[in-house]
Formats: sequence, C-alpha cells, structure tokens
Amino acid sequence: MNKQSREEGGVHSRCVRWAAGEVVAVSNRRRASRIDEMKFELKPNNRNVDDETILEDLRRVARENPDISMTSEKYSNRGRFHSATIIRRFGSWHDALEKAGLQRTRNYNVSIHECIGDLKDVSRVLGKESFTREEYSEHGKYSSTTVNRLLGSWLKALQRADLQPTRNWGITNEELFENIEGLWRSLGRQPYYSDCVKPASKYCAGTYEKRFGSWRKALEAFVAYINDESARTTFVEDIKNGSGSSSAKEPTDIKAVKRATRTILWRLRFLVMRKDNFTCKNCGRSPAAELGVILHVDHKKAWSKGGLTTIENLQTLCQKCNIGKSNLPMEENV
Repeated sequence: MNKQSREEGGVHSRCVRWAAGEVVAVSNRRRASRIDEMKFELKPNNRNVDDETILEDLRRVARENPDISMTSEKYSNRGRFHSATIIRRFGSWHDALEKAGLQRTRNYNVSIHECIGDLKDVSRVLGKESFTREEYSEHGKYSSTTVNRLLGSWLKALQRADLQPTRNWGITNEELFENIEGLWRSLGRQPYYSDCVKPASKYCAGTYEKRFGSWRKALEAFVAYINDESARTTFVEDIKNGSGSSSAKEPTDIKAVKRATRTILWRLRFLVMRKDNFTCKNCGRSPAAELGVILHVDHKKAWSKGGLTTIENLQTLCQKCNIGKSNLPMEENV
C-alpha cells in the first residue's frame, strides 16, 4: 500500500469515527430530550365515543383475529376500549356482539370437569403451575368469566385444578404507581388496559381494578401522584367506597421518612434524581449522555452512621461511584 492510499484510508477511518460519534451524540441528545419531555397526562375519557366507533372496533378485532372466540377478555387484550366500557354502553357483552353483527360466544354447556381440565392444559402449555386470568384468557379454550361462574372465583378454580394461587399480597399504592410509570415510559404513551400484561407489566390490570375500582381510576390516581409537586408519597388510600387501601402503612410526607426506614421510596428516588438532573454528583456521568450508565440514590451521610432518609441527605451517584463510596463521607474532612 502506497503513502497516498494509507493517507486516504486514515482520512476515511477518521470520517467514519467522527460520523459514528455524531450518530451516538444525536441519539443521546434525543434520549435526553425524551426523558425531559415525558409528560404524564391522560387522554380524553372514552365515555364520549359514539356507539358506532365502539362497534366498528369490535368488528376490526374480529376480522384481525378470525381464529379466536371473541370473549370480553380477549377483546380487552386486543381492542381499543376495555370490555367494561362496552358492557356499560350496551347492557351486556352479548348484546354488544349482536349489535356489531358478531356471533355470541357464551359457553352454555361447559362442565366444571371441562373447565378444570382446560386449566390444567394451559398450565402444561405455559410450563408453570400458576398463571393469571389474563394469561388463561389468552391461551385457554373458555372465557375466564365462564371459569369464575362455574367454580366460584379464579382462586377457587386454581385450587380445584391443583394449581398455585396468583394473587399478589401486600402490594402498596406506590409499587403499583411505579409499575405504571415504567410501562408508560417504555411505551412512550399512556398505557391501555390491554398493555397491562406480563412481561411488560409486573401486575395485571385486574390488580388495579381491585385496588382503585377501575383501570381509568388507577390512571387518574397515578397522574395525580406523579405530577404532585408537594411530594406526597401516599394518598387516595380508599379509592372505591372505603375499600382497596394500601396494605403497607407509609409516611404521608417524604420528609417524615427519616429513621423510620432505610428504604428509599420510588417517588423519593425519582425526586432526588430529578433534583440532580439524572446525573452522578461525583463524576458527572448520565444515562442520557452515555449508554450503560446506571444511577443509584445514595445517603450522603450513611444510614449506618445515623444518616436520615430525607431528600436533603440523598444524592444521585452512578453505580461505580456508589459502590466505591460505600459508607464513606463525600468529603475527606467530614
């Protein structure tokens, strides 16, 4: 290779590295912009949608999924609206199907023995001894509503089939809100009822319905929570006629957490990171500018040395700086 070829090769290599660097920089700026621009605002309620729009969506789902029986659960996993919205509008699920010109789906002649057998079949297909109503609705032969009607409840149905219960006990409102936030950010939009399924969502939509009364009320509570600048960590303990309270008693104000717990609540964690501009206070690294950076929230004065779990005593550090710092003070003479 002559000198001119080597020089041209060097110029080309530098150009490629520069171009790659520009692409990464642009990508990082876009990611940072998305983080800054993420807004948690609800879309208009579906109560104002006309009947024909709902019926047409029923027909669309039926056309796109000709091999499935159009149960309310399967529609909720694929449709624009939740089946509860349709039932309220038309009186029943079967009346809505008839108005849309679709075939009724109710299994009138299903026996308890057949339901139990199908539960066991789904267990074998999924390869696990515990699954949710939503998972059964996706893979089972019958509607989970039919199973509930014949066996009394979903938990009783699992017990009759010698399967394990799936109910999540002891979930706090904050954990439910943190799950919605993660789902909202990953989708880049308001999550729908049908988005609230594993593995994308830790909890199913039914968990939110039981706690808040409906999926819409859960979203309204989340939006009020995440946009509340007064830093309240728990509220709306009784969303639906005094029921569905959080199982864990949490402080009502972030500044009151103090020595009550070492655990940094998800909302407090977010507020600390936002205060520090999602950047390590020690080295200045940020996930928005550098892929792979993991941020932690650290006690400035270590918990083991009497530090409080308050926003004033918390800071954002990257994983490497936090592990290196351990329980040491940030300044040598402290």
